[in-house]
Amino acid sequence: MPPARFNWRSVRLALASRIREVREQLYGAHGGPLLAEDLRIPFRSWVSYETGRAIPAMVMLRFIEVTEADPHWLLTGEGEPFQAHEPGV
Repeated sequence: MPPARFNWRSVRLALASRIREVREQLYGAHGGPLLAEDLRIPFRSWVSYETGRAIPAMVMLRFIEVTEADPHWLLTGEGEPFQAHEPGV
C-alpha cells in the first residue's frame, strides 16, 4: 500500500492561522501593516501569507526573530506560541 499523500494545503492553512495568532497577540487585530514593516516586506505579501500562501524561508526566519515565536509551535501547534527565555538572557 502506498504512503498517504501529505495534505500541504492544510499544513499551510494551519501555519497561516498560527502566524495570524502571533501577529494579533503582539500587534493587535489591525497590526498587520506594522508587522510587515518590521519584517521589511510589503503589507500585501503579509496578507497573502496569513491566508495560506507559502511563506519564503527568509520571511519565516525574520518572523521568528522579530516575534520570538517558537518554531516548533509554528510548525505543529504543540507547546507554547513564544520561545521561553532563561532569566538574564
